[in-house]
Amino acid sequence: MRGRRESQLLPLRSPIASMPERWRNVVVEPVDTAQPGAASDRRRPRGRASDSAATRRLIVDAAAALFSERGYASASLTDIVAGTGMTKGAVYWHFPSKEEIALEIVRQMYASWPPMLGAVIAAHDDALDALVAVTYKAADQFSNDLTTQAAKRLLAELPAEALAKLPQPYVGWQGALCSLITEGQRCGQINDAVEPEGTAQAIVASFFGMQQVSWELTNRRDLVARLENFWKLVLPQLRPAGSGPADRDSAGTVA
Repeated sequence: MRGRRESQLLPLRSPIASMPERWRNVVVEPVDTAQPGAASDRRRPRGRASDSAATRRLIVDAAAALFSERGYASASLTDIVAGTGMTKGAVYWHFPSKEEIALEIVRQMYASWPPMLGAVIAAHDDALDALVAVTYKAADQFSNDLTTQAAKRLLAELPAEALAKLPQPYVGWQGALCSLITEGQRCGQINDAVEPEGTAQAIVASFFGMQQVSWELTNRRDLVARLENFWKLVLPQLRPAGSGPADRDSAGTVA
């Protein structure tokens, strides 16, 4: 799947370990994506555990493609099984229901955010540059990663009982950006007149709202353009007083 390279390949160094010391408290911890029945996989011989993880990945990838295209209600477990090329019994061994597969997809999206935030923040010494860059990186993930696309759709379509099993959405993003803004103010990189928590909430709400509108109207083809317009409006309020209209176009490029 196109956008899952970061979750499939472990970096030589943790993004958190490699980032500047002052940014390390910004990153939220990953959530545990293990399923209740997955503990037995850890007790198996290493080769079988590796095979089990690869099989789960295959199931999740097939389901993500279907959920992203058809939605939760229209994608049946039979369709998912057909997409894997496996037997129904083999799929049931890893996931007892369609709902459990859907929950795993959402959990994997949540788990992908902390290392992404850590890597982007580590690549920028300036907090305002990092703040802009994380939104462009997230936009890229929404535009190109099927798991993220499926997860976002599932959050709107899963029944309430299923959603209750998931972490509360958006609060991790709000906390991370609030910490980043606070630290940026301490370093003189973000206007100290803005209120960190309210600003973080506004950025998170704006980003996730614009990606939803972009998805419904253009299948996210104009998401980057919408993001550029958003930052043209917001950046003047976030720059330190007296810094002038510095060109921050480069902040949208993530190393």
